[in-house]
Amino acid sequence: MLNLYDKLVMDAANTGVKTEAGKNLKHLGVLKQDGAQVAIIFRTLPNEPESCLVIGPKFLADIHREAFMRALESPEGQASFELGTHIARLAFPDGPNMLALLHIENYLKKMPTKDIIVTYGAGDAGKIPLDKLNQMIADDLKVSINDLAVKEDIVISKKSKPNKKSNGKETAKN
Repeated sequence: MLNLYDKLVMDAANTGVKTEAGKNLKHLGVLKQDGAQVAIIFRTLPNEPESCLVIGPKFLADIHREAFMRALESPEGQASFELGTHIARLAFPDGPNMLALLHIENYLKKMPTKDIIVTYGAGDAGKIPLDKLNQMIADDLKVSINDLAVKEDIVISKKSKPNKKSNGKETAKN
């Protein structure tokens, strides 16, 4: 099911926020303040419709940045309504859950939606503040902005280490 956000990104003709391959991508924006690229993990937060969670991919370690960008650029990542729900199901190559590591390592930043600019086309006409985009999506879906926030519980936990036993007999018993 396509929503307004999908349509805005799909209607852009090779302009806007792009990857090295030149594709327009959903879930990417820039900071109004300095133009730094951010990935929008959640466009709104429960009971805080004027706030979002973002990360600056450039601050991730190389192995994590590459895996994160692959997840964002994947068909599943682009089809997801919120990037956070997609990466909550994935793990980085070295093992930890993507969303959990971003949370635990303090990469997720809460920002006002009015401070994030989403680019979907050429020039100033192809840029929209995230708060206005959220309002357009809410209007399109006939819900309030607060209803856009993810309602399901996304479990953010540390990956548990396997329970090491001192000998094979103990392992066999359990």
